[in-house]
Amino acid sequence: MLLAASEPASLEVVNDVNGFVANFWRATQHQPDDVAMWATYPVSHVDLGARHRWLMEHRGDLAGLQEADWPGDAKIAGWWLWGQCCWIGSGWCDWVGQIPHVSDAGMGVQAVGQIPHVSDAGMGVQAVGQIPHVGNAGRGPSAEVAYKWLTSLSRRLERVRLIHGEWDRCLNSHYGGTDTAVFLDPPYRAYESVYTAIGVADKVESWARDHADLRVALCGHIGDYSLPDEWSIKQWDRGRFTYNGSKTTNKEAIWFSPACLSCDQPNLWGAA
Repeated sequence: MLLAASEPASLEVVNDVNGFVANFWRATQHQPDDVAMWATYPVSHVDLGARHRWLMEHRGDLAGLQEADWPGDAKIAGWWLWGQCCWIGSGWCDWVGQIPHVSDAGMGVQAVGQIPHVSDAGMGVQAVGQIPHVGNAGRGPSAEVAYKWLTSLSRRLERVRLIHGEWDRCLNSHYGGTDTAVFLDPPYRAYESVYTAIGVADKVESWARDHADLRVALCGHIGDYSLPDEWSIKQWDRGRFTYNGSKTTNKEAIWFSPACLSCDQPNLWGAA
């Protein structure tokens, strides 16, 4: 949502609980060329498993995130990004207490766990022929996707404030009063166990109810939330399947607080 905005806001704050994500933003902002170098690599099944294990074993190297001027670890950021673009579904470098158990996945090069994403022309830095538009830095030829993609992204993030930790840590102040826009996209109720602990959606819904005076958008599946009638809802269709099939394709929805602008206003959806 941040990158899809038609232009940067005067103050932008994003949050993610995952240390790998925080390191990626930090390293991309300070050293995009190095991140791009580590992220540029063919999709390889055996490397996907090997790098997954290596990254999980080197989580301690991200301790520098506690230092304000630490530029991030470009290798970890690049390999993490590469894996995000190759992996199918959840599980890539999840921030858990132990290295994933793979001893029963086979022997030798077969003992690598998850099969890489191979169902289309690629995603992210693996995409062919198109660079995501993340600002006004432009687009370039597919041969330089990783470098141009990350350089453009780094420029867009120059003034974005990044907060690491639980989702509500960046919501302890109303940064712009009632004009503040808050976009909440928690793990959907039916899939909480895949991404996080059970009960997170309840906490997010409760926060949204208590702050309906702000411009709050809350994502979920139809039936996930029982918000007051003053809230409006926009249902939409993904138009495609996910790795989990098609059963939720037409159940996507966004709830809008009473303080939000009307969905009927022109161009409200044009930038998304």
